[in-house]
Amino acid sequence: MEKLFNTHDARLYPLTPREHELLRGMCNCYSSCGDDFENTVRMVANARGLGPDAVKATLVEIAKKYSDTPEYRELRSRLPAEFSF
Repeated sequence: MEKLFNTHDARLYPLTPREHELLRGMCNCYSSCGDDFENTVRMVANARGLGPDAVKATLVEIAKKYSDTPEYRELRSRLPAEFSF
């Protein structure tokens, strides 16, 4: 039987599962509370056991690597443009 889940096809979904989860966490957190960038980063950092600076650095790296991909653009569109990464 072919596995449909727990696979990663970089052609369809270029973000790694970990990167996708972090960006999705930002979207979910913002959607739930509508807070500003710093507080959203802090909540995501706490939930993932990371420091806020690590989350920010990862978001910048994700934006640099994937900004032209449909997956990134779809997730990024769920966050305010003023979120700086």
